Amino acid sequence: MDAAESYVNDQLKIDLIENEETYTVRFLGKSFLRDPNQFVLPILSKALEDTIAGAKRMVIDFRDLAYMNSSTLTPVIKILERARVGTGEITVAYKKSLKWQDISFSALIIFQTPDHRIEIAGMD
Repeated sequence: MDAAESYVNDQLKIDLIENEETYTVRFLGKSFLRDPNQFVLPILSKALEDTIAGAKRMVIDFRDLAYMNSSTLTPVIKILERARVGTGEITVAYKKSLKWQDISFSALIIFQTPDHRIEIAGMD
């Protein structure tokens, strides 16, 4: 059975969905946050800690996000940096067919690791 929590700030909703293998952080709606570090970073940090403690893969899923400003990437980059030097396993999933998502998230490929602990995955 999946466990779920939801957080909402203005038009942005973040669902945390945990099952036996993964801890999914799903972004929905739109993010116009001026300082997403205040709202998004604590959620991603908690998810990463829980993921490492449970020996699971964290999936940060942006496929249902309609829009985000560029500052929303900042907390995601911070989490990827932490995982890269630590033990976390993360997949960033985005919708490749949406031009704005492909442009924003394909740039994160620099965080991808050869051992696939960190993966940036454009999906349709």
